[in-house]
Amino acid sequence: MDHYKALGLNRSASKDEIKQAFRKLAMQYHPDKHSHSPKSVRDSATLRFKLVSEAYEVLIDDHKRADYNLRSYNNNNNYNNGRRSNPGYGYGYDYRSGPKSRYSSYRGYNSGFLTPRSILPNLAFIGVVLGGIVIIESSRDALWKLQNPGKSFEDAVESIEKAKAAKDKV
Repeated sequence: MDHYKALGLNRSASKDEIKQAFRKLAMQYHPDKHSHSPKSVRDSATLRFKLVSEAYEVLIDDHKRADYNLRSYNNNNNYNNGRRSNPGYGYGYDYRSGPKSRYSSYRGYNSGFLTPRSILPNLAFIGVVLGGIVIIESSRDALWKLQNPGKSFEDAVESIEKAKAAKDKV
């Protein structure tokens, strides 16, 4: 709902204009004025009165108005592939495609892996995995040399293959 449209105002309206518009619409849609009207008219007027009251409450307070203007501006200008990327504030999380990235809409996808915020943790994880592989390989070689002095792993594999070939001939 656009609070400015609810009061029939433009975005540059002053506090006095907001008060005047609210008073006029509040008198027009007040539930007491429609107490003897048919139920559908009374319900419609009550709903409209609530919308006008909410709009007035937001627009008359400077902090709430600034917040509303910021959010409504971001909602109108924050499109991602033809759809709104975040229906709330202009930053944070998009429940449709995950964390927002300035690169995701440019490439047409959002991998989540190479966002500016996640590059360092991902590189650190890759470094830990590669470091672990190096340590395991060097440990395996050290254990082999400890258990089989004088033989290399390749020599042992060759002797096993020769033994299998000799066994198959018999």
